[in-house]
Amino acid sequence: MRSSVLATAVVVSIAGLLGGCSTADSAGPAGEPIVVGSGSSDLSLLLAQIYAGGLRSTGVDVEVTDGLGDRADYLAALDRGEVSVVPELTGDLLRTFDTLAGATEAEDVFTELNRSLPAGLSVGDYATAEDRIAIAVAPGSTSETTPRDLVFGADATIGTVEGEVDPLDVMNVLPRKEPTFTGAGFSEFMVYPDAQFAVDDLNSGAVGALAIRTASFGPLAKDLTTLPDDDHVYPAQNVVPLYRNGVLSESALRSFSVVAGELTTADLADMIGEVRSGVASGDVAGRWLGEHNL
Repeated sequence: MRSSVLATAVVVSIAGLLGGCSTADSAGPAGEPIVVGSGSSDLSLLLAQIYAGGLRSTGVDVEVTDGLGDRADYLAALDRGEVSVVPELTGDLLRTFDTLAGATEAEDVFTELNRSLPAGLSVGDYATAEDRIAIAVAPGSTSETTPRDLVFGADATIGTVEGEVDPLDVMNVLPRKEPTFTGAGFSEFMVYPDAQFAVDDLNSGAVGALAIRTASFGPLAKDLTTLPDDDHVYPAQNVVPLYRNGVLSESALRSFSVVAGELTTADLADMIGEVRSGVASGDVAGRWLGEHNL
């Protein structure tokens, strides 16, 4: 049975959403600016600036409210009407609204996400840009190994970067119909303070693999060899805007499709690298928006 949407998933009421379901012809009620919210992660901050810039390109007055906390916090702000749009990832968002969802491929995840949304919320087109879990191995390693084989292999040590990948999510590679304990051996985890330290240990053989997020890991990800995930054991995590109905005009909504068609995983990884080097997320997003005529 599907879990109770926001009430149980993030302890938020949906009552405030039900009054705003009419189609809007203007960008905001009574001429107020559209507010794009973000969590506290580099990815969330950057995506908020990108979507805000896309909206501005249509003539909309936009503000960004950043650093709202974790998913429960910014979904609560969306529910209260304090923000109108929050960028998210399809897989994580689906499992917030439906804890029993089994879809893992991109289109299936998006379809189930649309079905799971509470009244008053919608999502725009999802981008090819994603931030999914992947297992990276040292250069020259065999590509025949699967993520499941490696994670449940004997004496494997997998590195993760602090705050990016939860080891429990890495372990969740068994089909849901199978028990979570099979009696097999499983990996140990080494948590690193940053991506460069993790890559250095991977290349030296100190760890057998790295569990990364394909965008959040930053520009170092493009030089890593990742195991093929043909079985889609790790759910798709495509970038998608979640928004309140009845707030955005049709032209504003079309800006979401433009961003979806332009934004790539490599773009995000490179921009996250810039942010972590000290460049303001608004400046990084502004450069990308300019390069894509947004």
